[in-house]
Amino acid sequence: MKRREFLLALLCAIYLAVLPGCSDNELTVGGENGPISHNERALVLSVDEESQTAEVRILERPDGLTLTWGTHPAGAEGTADFSEWGSSGLPEVGDDVILKWIGIPAEESSFPILVNSWEPTVSFYEALGDAHEVRLPASMLRFFSQTAEELVADFAESPELALEACAEGEDLVLTFTGKQLADYRSDVEQSLDESVASLLESEDVDAVEVADDNASVTITASPALLDKPLLVGQAFMAVPGMCATLQALDGTTDWHVEVAVIDAEKSVEVAPVTLPDESVTITAESWAEAVAE
Repeated sequence: MKRREFLLALLCAIYLAVLPGCSDNELTVGGENGPISHNERALVLSVDEESQTAEVRILERPDGLTLTWGTHPAGAEGTADFSEWGSSGLPEVGDDVILKWIGIPAEESSFPILVNSWEPTVSFYEALGDAHEVRLPASMLRFFSQTAEELVADFAESPELALEACAEGEDLVLTFTGKQLADYRSDVEQSLDESVASLLESEDVDAVEVADDNASVTITASPALLDKPLLVGQAFMAVPGMCATLQALDGTTDWHVEVAVIDAEKSVEVAPVTLPDESVTITAESWAEAVAE
């Protein structure tokens, strides 16, 4: 059974069951038109405790599931009403949540959403066994010249990319669904391939080799490479940075990338550097000295 089919079947089993807080008379399962629990992923924009309502924005579902999900389009904004079922707690502003409401399978929902229950999006996917945590350590973020707080803000602007992004100290912790993680990896791998291809288009670069485990990069080039800032950035920042990211996606927190620069004419190693322990400092003078030895 394919992953998507498995998740669809699992959702059917879970959410055609009686939900907490509903008696057997209130939620009758059986018959193709019987009540069913619909689920909306939403971002909480504001909360009114007195009326037990919240203004929400519907978010894109990260896994393409349609069965047992609500029918509000991504981007729609409106009111979620938590009062009908006597909700004991309200979400907070900024929460990414799954809102559940009950209706017939083909029913189209309109605002306000009469919420039966809700839970954090991450918890929802954890229950399905489809929440995957990735940690980008502080040393990696420093290499990128970014902070965890800055990246949390970036992910908040594109909530479809991950279930959650949060700062733990100076580390960034991301939670993905399986599909989001695969998509993120695919994007990083494509960017790495494009950066390597761009380097190889230069007459100053003869070869670029990236190890299968993304732990080493070997660049064979002429010293004229140093006169081209864009290529230098790709060689010593972009390519190692994407290798480090791929290591993090594989679960590595103690990352390292060995960068070796080989002189194309003399086949001499100019600058062996291990990131993040060492910094990349190569000048025309140091290159000439290495070749002359």
